Amino acid sequence: MSYLTQPLRRATVALTCRLSTQAWHCPPGPPCPPSVAWGYVGRRGMAGHSKWANIRHTKALKDDQKQRVIQKCAQMIKMAVKEGGSTDPKLNSKLARVIEHARSQNMPASSIASTLKQTQKSQDNAKSMILEYKAPGGLLLLVEVMTDNLVRTRSSIQSVIKKTSIQEVKGGGIHHLFNEKGVVIAGKDKKIQLEEALELAIEVGAEEVEEEKGGEKGQFVFTCSPEAFLEVKKGVEEQGYSVSYANIDYLPQTPLSLGPEDLERVSAVLEKLDNVEDVMRIHVNL
Repeated sequence: MSYLTQPLRRATVALTCRLSTQAWHCPPGPPCPPSVAWGYVGRRGMAGHSKWANIRHTKALKDDQKQRVIQKCAQMIKMAVKEGGSTDPKLNSKLARVIEHARSQNMPASSIASTLKQTQKSQDNAKSMILEYKAPGGLLLLVEVMTDNLVRTRSSIQSVIKKTSIQEVKGGGIHHLFNEKGVVIAGKDKKIQLEEALELAIEVGAEEVEEEKGGEKGQFVFTCSPEAFLEVKKGVEEQGYSVSYANIDYLPQTPLSLGPEDLERVSAVLEKLDNVEDVMRIHVNL
């Protein structure tokens, strides 16, 4: 991430490295090409070098994919109610944030209301947790899951990554390499200069703002603390910006830089992981 000048400037050390083609499931001898190292996972385009969380929402989704997104939003709402102890967003800040995310994913208001009503009667035993994974070359993944059967969930994830060298890190060790931040991606129909977005970021309490890379032009990424998330989103909307994404994400402290081919292959694996029923969201150091 490129950070901005005063007054939002932040000192940072950019770590740039490439995904190693060694230490995967390769035979002895010269390093095998990425397509062999990863196994054949297909080729899909992935925009630029943007974060997975900032790219995912910009892709055109088919009807079945849209339905899966809505279903996962419903699951997240249920868990937020369970953990926060209230179906009232005013009394449950986590629920309020999840509802804002659901709205940015075009979940109908009627579906949100129906989910809240059903949750009051639910006896669901599912729990939320974050599983950590890593691969040679520095690739790190935080996988948010919601499940009532962790063995089943781990098995489903393993079926996706079995032909790669992505391995679960049990006992932690990766989580601290990410920062939990509120992310709001928004823009206007008319062309907005970065200076104007910077002034707005200062006004609404965002820590950083940058032009979104690899996504729709004229979109800006506002980053803030989780506590300021709702106020930043509200402030951006009040200035006439249209919000296309809003959520609390885990952003990497030192993003990994990959070449186009490696990025495509990683993207294909992440897409398959995202389709696992128990997987709610994926955070990756890209």
